[in-house]
Amino acid sequence: MNGERDVRSRGGRRSRRRSLALTLLMACTFTPAASLPRIHTVQAAADHAATNPLAAAYPSYMVGAYYFSGWSHGPNDNLSKLLTGPLRSSEPLIGWYDDSQSQVDKSIAQAVNAGIDFFAFDWYDIARSPYATDRTLNEALGFYLTSHHRHGLQFCLNFIDYPPFLPRATDWPGLVRTWIRYFKQPGYVRVDGKPLFIVFTPWYMRSIFGGSLGVRWALDYLRAQARAAGLPGVTIAVGAIVALHGNPIPNHWLGPEGYDLTTGYNYHAMGDEQYRVPVPYATLVQENVAMWDRVASSVPLPYIPVITSGWDQRYSAREQRTAIIYAGRTPAQFTCYAVRARHWIDSHPAETTQERMVLIFAWNEIGEGGAIIPSHRDGYAYANAVRYVFGGPHQHPATPTSCR
Repeated sequence: MNGERDVRSRGGRRSRRRSLALTLLMACTFTPAASLPRIHTVQAAADHAATNPLAAAYPSYMVGAYYFSGWSHGPNDNLSKLLTGPLRSSEPLIGWYDDSQSQVDKSIAQAVNAGIDFFAFDWYDIARSPYATDRTLNEALGFYLTSHHRHGLQFCLNFIDYPPFLPRATDWPGLVRTWIRYFKQPGYVRVDGKPLFIVFTPWYMRSIFGGSLGVRWALDYLRAQARAAGLPGVTIAVGAIVALHGNPIPNHWLGPEGYDLTTGYNYHAMGDEQYRVPVPYATLVQENVAMWDRVASSVPLPYIPVITSGWDQRYSAREQRTAIIYAGRTPAQFTCYAVRARHWIDSHPAETTQERMVLIFAWNEIGEGGAIIPSHRDGYAYANAVRYVFGGPHQHPATPTSCR
């Protein structure tokens, strides 16, 4: 990977050299939010910092957003009548579907304008699923790779080791060969100089490989094959959850199993939530902030904090009886939540990555209420909040005075 694409460039963010075509595409898909003033200069940022103790400590951060490719014209059970009916205002400005080159190109442009550095594509072993509705779950990644605009946005893989997508242990060498082809692509995210590979959950890895020793073999094999392919290895992150009153022992196995980092996909239902009973969005924020501290203090591995941008399953066809609902999300609340994540990174340099990385759930998990993709209901409010807090093209990180 050349210097232009290396995410470990000074400041944690690569230099973006966009083509004229991408610039024009962005102009067609981005509208600034009037409610979020811009900090245009270094001096202005310094003046701003003097007035707010939560001001950014660094000029840049590395921001990733999880991407779920479940939106296809073909058979799928994600775009339900609940979404197209009562929640139709949540339709993305690009439309409901991401099964075309033009739609994915527009998402790339919107994400770059939001200051997002990379998409972490949910990657499924679709061969293991018996359902036709799952056949397109890796589709958007393919369109990303063929996009003429992809060089403004990096990518990595989030391996969803969850039923019905669980591979057999004998499938592992074939999967590794597939993943290494992605790792060698221009623009693949690197942490500590190596391709970043995220494992959704440690629990099912133990199931696949018969325990921790088997997991260690599998991860060592992945690294060895990557080195044999000319790569420096792989940085492997895993989703970690430390429940408030749960048993912390299984999380102590993560290091010996061979993981390099911890992170998460989303955090919800960590308190006294009940099915189909809405609780305030502020509760979700509090639970996530507490989770960052618990994971970082319980697992002796660097941690990438996760911003669960929202969680509301009222409009998920699969979760009607067991919906967990955090209600009342606003762009202002989300902005201050993002500020807290940035401040956590600033104040925990020894417990996080040197790239100052944060992950957001999610770009387009619309059915679970965790989407920041520009929509008819919210416009660019959530995307612009990311840009405002973490910085973006020609904009330094900033902090609203209302965030304390």
